[in-house]
This record gives sequence, structure tokens and C-alpha cells, in this order.
Amino acid sequence: MNGRSRGVILLALTASQATFACDEGGDALFACDAANSTKYIELCASGDLHGEDGALQYRFGKLDEDGTRGAVELAYPEVPEGSLEKFHGSVYHDAEGVYVQSVRFENAGYSYTVFTQAQGMEELGAGVRVRNVKTGKVTTIDCSERPRFYIFELEGVLACDPATPVGKACIE
Repeated sequence: MNGRSRGVILLALTASQATFACDEGGDALFACDAANSTKYIELCASGDLHGEDGALQYRFGKLDEDGTRGAVELAYPEVPEGSLEKFHGSVYHDAEGVYVQSVRFENAGYSYTVFTQAQGMEELGAGVRVRNVKTGKVTTIDCSERPRFYIFELEGVLACDPATPVGKACIE
């Protein structure tokens, strides 16, 4: 990410998202409180995403009592350096005309998809879907509010996702 893009991201964060601070030098491309819980979901970008030092990391963790980001319960990958090839990104309209933005990765027998869905001006949902690759069972953790998703910062950076309902889809 260049300095100009990073400034746009930071200025556009909502008050609740401002409590999410990826590691120093990182930007939250997606961040929300999980609905009906004390958890958070975020995608953190660091370095120049179009350069050799670009990195992406998924984080899921517990909110502290004051609502700020607390302990990270899952960070994937543990070390963000060299991580971009571990993620797939997509933007598409499904068969019902729902607009979907998503970033997906696989870890320890599970497929994780961070997503937003909208139809026209109506927000249909956002959060993370966790699918057990072996059994196919899916658990969705919804966001409590509409998050901003700066997915186009990842255009030309992440591989296209061949596992969407519409087949292979890319960020474009």
C-alpha cells in the first residue's frame, strides 16, 4: 500500500473500527465486532501490498471489557511475512444478484471466508464463514455492524478464488 491509500483507510474508519489497531505499521482492511459476543474479526495488511514486503493476516480474538481489541485467539498466518500467496480474493454477483466481496484461506482442515454481501443499497451480511473441509459443516460469525471492507487494496495482489459459488472469481 502506498502512503496515500493508507491515509484513506485510516480516515474512513468508523468509531468502533478505530478501536481495532493492527500491529504498528498495519492497516485494518476489514474489522468488526462479532454480533452477540465479545469477539472481533479483522484482516490486517502491512507493507507495500504490491511490493515484496506486503503481508496480510487474519485475526480473531476477544474484546476487552472496555470494548477494545484484546487477546488474539487465532492469527493466520502466525508470521505475516510472505503471506499473500496463502489467501484468495473475489468480488462477484451470485445467481440471485447478491454482490459479494470475500477473502478466503485454509488452515488446519478449515476454510475461512471473510465476506460482505449486499443487494442494491441493502447490506445483507458480513463476517466470517468457517467450513470444516472434511464434513462440510459451516459456521458463520456475523458482524454486529456493517464493516468497511477495503478489498480493492488487494486487487492484483491476491490469487483469484476458484471456490466461489459462481466458479473462479477475482478482485476486479
